[in-house]
Amino acid sequence: MIYSRTDLLQLKDYHLVIDEDIKFTNEISKQFPRIRKVNDMHVKADGIYDPGSQQLAIHFELNGSVTVGCDITFEDVIVPIETEADEIFTFDKKEEDVNILKVDGDVIELLPTVLQLILIEIPIKVVKSGKIDYPKGDGWEVISEETYNKQKEKKVDPRLAKLKEFIPQDE
Repeated sequence: MIYSRTDLLQLKDYHLVIDEDIKFTNEISKQFPRIRKVNDMHVKADGIYDPGSQQLAIHFELNGSVTVGCDITFEDVIVPIETEADEIFTFDKKEEDVNILKVDGDVIELLPTVLQLILIEIPIKVVKSGKIDYPKGDGWEVISEETYNKQKEKKVDPRLAKLKEFIPQDE
């Protein structure tokens, strides 16, 4: 997914169409430790190059999934990715709009942009669905928020237990 300015000028009506499956190597997990694996990702892109402004406007559609670790149990969780985004690339070094991506040299590489779109779609907290076997150890255990709230309601703070004697009981 690398295109030079010359490649874009040779496109019919300056129209770029991408419809392909992308496979990411395991090197991604070294760069982004939260991602264990990027499963097959299908990328559709439709772009128009304007030679006058030296800009390439692309509409991306990504479909696939990413495997990340559960934040509680560290087990694999598959997160589906389905997103759309519009990006504008420019060869013009004088462009000052921060929303337009500047191209170094005469080559546009789209794969880093696709990777950024994938990273944006991964939730901050991922928890495995269904029954979770919470980790526990010697003298500690992880409990759900629901269990914690139930335990909190049942317990009376021992420092305040004496105050119950001063509350009149209706008979």
